[in-house]
Amino acid sequence: MAEAVTDLTTRALEAALGCVSVQHEVAANNLANAETPGYRACTVSFEGALRAAMRSERTGGRRGALGAVRPTVSPTGDPVGPDRNNVSLEAEMLTLSEASTRYQLLTRMVDRRLQMIGTAIDGRSG
Repeated sequence: MAEAVTDLTTRALEAALGCVSVQHEVAANNLANAETPGYRACTVSFEGALRAAMRSERTGGRRGALGAVRPTVSPTGDPVGPDRNNVSLEAEMLTLSEASTRYQLLTRMVDRRLQMIGTAIDGRSG
């Protein structure tokens, strides 16, 4: 995004979108390997890192902390089945649904944010 509109909120939304995209990709990959013997499902975490980066930037800490947020992908500790695979179809479908909903909400927030900036520049509403 253009530097002129990259305030803390916009940078946080951008970082969150990237992380949620990875979450969706990992869940889709887990589902694709649901019948692969020996496959270990992975999970994605980023919320804590995102919160810490936002706090750091908001309190005058390191500008650019949000741009450095990377989701952590790690194997789940779920039990394995007879084929040594531990993918839970239900859990992965739930994760996909949550990631899709989060992504849609975040894109709406970015859109609304850009509309607000446009309104401020134009001096018009709507």
